[in-house]
Amino acid sequence: MNTSPVDLTVLGPAFLGERDGVPRVASLVAGQAMPADDELPARISPADGRALFSGIDTGDAHVDPAVAAARAAVRGGAWGRTTGRDRAKVLSRAAMKIEERSEALARLLVAENGKPIREARGEVAATVNAFEYFAGLARDVTGRTQRDIAPDVFAFTLREPVGVAGLIVPFNFPLGILGQKLPPALAAGCSVVLKPSPLTPLTALAVAAVLYESGLEPGALSVILGEGATGASLVRHRHTDVISFTGSTTTGRHIAAGAGEVRLKRVAIEAGGKTPVIVTRNADLDDAVAGILFSSYFNQGQVCVAGSRILADEAIANELAERLAAGARSIRLGDPYQDATEMGPLISEQHFAAIQSGVSRAVGEGARLVAGGSAAAVDAGTAGPYLAPTLLMAESDNNHAIQEEFFGPVTTVQSFGDLPSVVERANDQRFGLAASIWTRDVDEALELTLGLDLGTVWVNGSTDAYPELPLGGRRDSGFGAEFGREGMELFTDLKTVQMFRGSRPAWYAR
Repeated sequence: MNTSPVDLTVLGPAFLGERDGVPRVASLVAGQAMPADDELPARISPADGRALFSGIDTGDAHVDPAVAAARAAVRGGAWGRTTGRDRAKVLSRAAMKIEERSEALARLLVAENGKPIREARGEVAATVNAFEYFAGLARDVTGRTQRDIAPDVFAFTLREPVGVAGLIVPFNFPLGILGQKLPPALAAGCSVVLKPSPLTPLTALAVAAVLYESGLEPGALSVILGEGATGASLVRHRHTDVISFTGSTTTGRHIAAGAGEVRLKRVAIEAGGKTPVIVTRNADLDDAVAGILFSSYFNQGQVCVAGSRILADEAIANELAERLAAGARSIRLGDPYQDATEMGPLISEQHFAAIQSGVSRAVGEGARLVAGGSAAAVDAGTAGPYLAPTLLMAESDNNHAIQEEFFGPVTTVQSFGDLPSVVERANDQRFGLAASIWTRDVDEALELTLGLDLGTVWVNGSTDAYPELPLGGRRDSGFGAEFGREGMELFTDLKTVQMFRGSRPAWYAR
């Protein structure tokens, strides 16, 4: 096996060098490397087929010491005594260091995830933005005062750190979603045990190294590398106080149940999605086509808010499908390290097979394949697996492609007759994450937006996320918010204080 061409020294203490030509990485418990006792086979990079790293545990041996270190840091350590200004300094320095190492981090993202380098650079920039935003918010963790409850009562509320936060990050945006969870937890004053996906742990280790260099008390952040047992142990641990998870709905259900087994704790879950994209006859079709192509195929479609169900007015549905199919066929697949590449490989062969199986089932249930649907040939030197950008047309709302999340470069076009019916159809799903509306009619946009029972709505846009604005889902897409002040308040507990300024009458006076 050949070693990875990326710079693994940015992992800091987590990089243990090579053994038999394979780079080795380790969990970080309070800044100390903890090599795996039971190593799985080396992770092969989807970008180029090289052996990327080994060092993932199958057990949960590192969870207890990581949680113990986090608890000590927040209860009696230096991190627990920090002010908002102290925390802001750490996060601000970290933002600058991440930006300084942006190209190395982008190449790490390509290596572990397979996404094109230009998308990886955008993900690093978004992470810097998140660290900068929450650095500012760290100095504004506030409660409120109330003085007119009663003549002799002055009351106020405090927001205090919850304690130990367990953060579980998926493979599709290993750095971007880390930016949604880690900076707000630290800004609020929590300590953190972070579990990245076992497929994509490198950027999490690199960010941990940055934070240690930026002055974070090592006990306030541990990164544990493991499979499902590690995450389950973190969720159920008696001394984790809040859990933030992004991933599949199935795993989200297990986490919601497991978090209450030993003691009740706060849980935020961002799970699956099936984003309806509503295109009315008043839409600018040029803009809509460009926007839908991006939302459907960006990051190989491995996006929870991907535009995977297009509902187009019957007057334009066929034209829209034709134009989208032409656009899908023109997307450049290739070596993700090259700037010209617009789509890289999927995360794994298993994921590729699952998506192809889903497409076949949808066609078997009556959907018509318009573009893609099969493996795509790319230039030599890349690892695969590549799926050609796929477009289906379906009439039935019960079709597999309409009901289920493929989490790949697959989208489906349907037609609708009027606005009330399309709202009803868009809401009639188990997911409730997001929707996108394309129209130049403001009244139409408002009517649709107010009728949709979903967490986020974009009008003439899609997939954009800003740290100032909360993101969250409903129903099987989960609950709780990330980003915004709401995202930081997840990691705080509310305390109410009542101060009596006068003398109280004796209740039991004789």
